[in-house]
Amino acid sequence: MKAKNILLKYNLSITTGRLNILEIFLNNEMALSEKDIQDKLIGVCDRATIYRTLKKFKDTGIVHPIATEGMITKYVLKKEPEEHLHFKCTDCGKIMCLPEVQMKNYELPSGFTKKESNFLVIGTCNNCNN
Repeated sequence: MKAKNILLKYNLSITTGRLNILEIFLNNEMALSEKDIQDKLIGVCDRATIYRTLKKFKDTGIVHPIATEGMITKYVLKKEPEEHLHFKCTDCGKIMCLPEVQMKNYELPSGFTKKESNFLVIGTCNNCNN
């Protein structure tokens, strides 16, 4: 799907910044941090625009965050099913979605309420294993 069509689907204004950021996501299979996006858009978008755009994309469901083992949040275009596995390669550092891995239903203890979930497996990816 093209960047413009994604913005139209979610009833968002079509701006240069949003189009540029979506193009970066569409051309990358791995998760990206705010800094990764900044590095690709030097001189095109400022940090505040990138931050606001990522927040808007998260709030509307275009992207979803992946909490890594550090304090850095990475983002990917939302995939179905919504609850799926994420994989971080210890060799190349890439973080990727694995929507083909089905997550089993889980039940939280009484009194707990889920707002979102994040499943991260750390290991070596297929490219690095070859």
